[in-house]
Amino acid sequence: MDMSTYPMPVAVPLQGGQGTAMADPLAQLRDIHLPGPVESWPPAIGWWILLLIILLLVLTVFNWLYKRWRANRYRREALKELRQLHENYLQHGDDLLYLARFQTLLKRVALTRFSREEVASLTGESWVSFLDRTSRSQEFTMGKGQVLIDSNYSPATKTPATTVDVAALQDLGVYWIKHHNPEFAA
Repeated sequence: MDMSTYPMPVAVPLQGGQGTAMADPLAQLRDIHLPGPVESWPPAIGWWILLLIILLLVLTVFNWLYKRWRANRYRREALKELRQLHENYLQHGDDLLYLARFQTLLKRVALTRFSREEVASLTGESWVSFLDRTSRSQEFTMGKGQVLIDSNYSPATKTPATTVDVAALQDLGVYWIKHHNPEFAA
């Protein structure tokens, strides 16, 4: 490459006798100035909006979970009472007493969640149908829960007409308490 083809800078006298400057215009340019570092605080408005949305979402979820937990308090208490009922049965072994208390517990739970007009007068087959309908099962009308229909007791002897499978009733009671739903009652 031949450098003779490029013009050489020539010193040109400045006006007013202030010295000379190069005729090359590039020589008058300043050096490149780099921008300052990007600050991480405070964040841009978009990040504040995103943080606010996430915070509202978390609060909404916690509020929903808390309301659900409080609404199911009666279920937790009923399950605790059902366990106590079974422990008492294991000590005394009285089928009549167990069935009476089991029926009472289920009725109290039903009255807690369903309207009094809908539940209070139910007995026998209508009661077990209600229990099946609200838990979407057939265990009360067709399974081990049949013993609850009129409690299958002979009034003369006050003894069960059939054998009571307490373990199966216990499991059935736990299932109904955990899974009954007012939406199924209609």
